[in-house]
Amino acid sequence: MANGHSPDNTPKVIRNHRIPHIPELRVADNLFHSRFSPSCAMAKCPSSCCKFGVYVDISHRDEILANQDRIRNQMDDRQEHDEHQWFEDKIYDDTDFPSGRAIGTRAMWYGCVFLDAAGKCVLQKTSDENGPGQDSLKPFYCIAYPITIHQGVLMYDEENFLNSPECCRPTPGGTQNVLDICEKELLFVLGADGLQEFRNLMKIELSRRPEQH
Repeated sequence: MANGHSPDNTPKVIRNHRIPHIPELRVADNLFHSRFSPSCAMAKCPSSCCKFGVYVDISHRDEILANQDRIRNQMDDRQEHDEHQWFEDKIYDDTDFPSGRAIGTRAMWYGCVFLDAAGKCVLQKTSDENGPGQDSLKPFYCIAYPITIHQGVLMYDEENFLNSPECCRPTPGGTQNVLDICEKELLFVLGADGLQEFRNLMKIELSRRPEQH
């Protein structure tokens, strides 16, 4: 189930998180019950999911465009340097974003417009100029992936998975859970208090439906 309800039909909600525009964040069942192979690790990510681009809040688009010269300096020759081609034309209404409006980064023949030939995000490289780990320009849903929010529900994103069991594809009967694989991403999305609340919910949920391996 991906609707934020447990098998007993009780909504699972996190309230002590860092996403003010979604006060009560529902949690999808797949976050509790997805399992991964023993060798699975986000550090092995091949960046293959980046080919699709990502949706960003329009305010984040404006922040990216305000730093366009710095970003161009990080791009390689094959990348699109014209900032007018960095985003799609259509703006969508979407309450999963702080402003309620979102726009997609443009997907080029080589992947997301911001992906360089080495598979690195130039938005992250630009942010890292101010010190490692400074991700202010990298989009929220890129940092969070494969954790995502859809229609106010926190979930594990299974839609865009390519054949990448080494980094993020669930494997039936696997020995690792989402906290083993994506604790860093969950901490980014939820904050320390929200992550602890998620841990508590997961403990309760698994006690109701023990995993079968």
